[in-house]
Amino acid sequence: MICKKCGCILEPEAKICAFCGEVAEAGESDLMTNFVGDDGAREILASMPQLVSLHQLDDVPLEKEQLLAELNRLQGYFSHIRGKYATLGDLWMMRAQYAEPKLANYTVGGGIFTLFFYLILTGFFPTVPWTFFFVVWLGVTSVSYVQAGKAYERRKAYLEADIRGIENEVRTYYNQADHCFLPLDYTDPKVIRELIAGISSGAITSFREVKV
Repeated sequence: MICKKCGCILEPEAKICAFCGEVAEAGESDLMTNFVGDDGAREILASMPQLVSLHQLDDVPLEKEQLLAELNRLQGYFSHIRGKYATLGDLWMMRAQYAEPKLANYTVGGGIFTLFFYLILTGFFPTVPWTFFFVVWLGVTSVSYVQAGKAYERRKAYLEADIRGIENEVRTYYNQADHCFLPLDYTDPKVIRELIAGISSGAITSFREVKV
């Protein structure tokens, strides 16, 4: 299942999200997985590594000068993986915009295709009954929707695997940082630059005042 709040992959039997605490509920994506799920997608998700755990944060420097010095140091450290943050942001956006196939669309499309086929067929065989139209319509809609659903699940699984890989790379690098007092969400060099500018000007007094 997919957590509706943070988007993390959950175990099928999970009751709550282990990452954000949200109650796990079966949504449309989970229903599609159950009915038209792709075995290849399930294998990809099953083989995904666990999310790397984060180390405990260090204490935040109390003096402004020391805080700015540490922020500049951390900005230099995390700037080495700025591309990872950008890639991860793009992947998260893709996941948010990724839409699953809608049965209604395939029902309408299947109906139009079947009607066109039926009209051509009755031109040669006028005695073809209307029941044939509905049978073919049902078949076309079912097959096309199931195939689209399988392709959707497979592409989504590959996307989740890519996200997990980048997330773990960033988390591993984060854990190697010396005396890091910033939460992971604040370690993007662009965010740290905003923190430095805000603290230097006096506009903010703590990184917690910056929304990420």
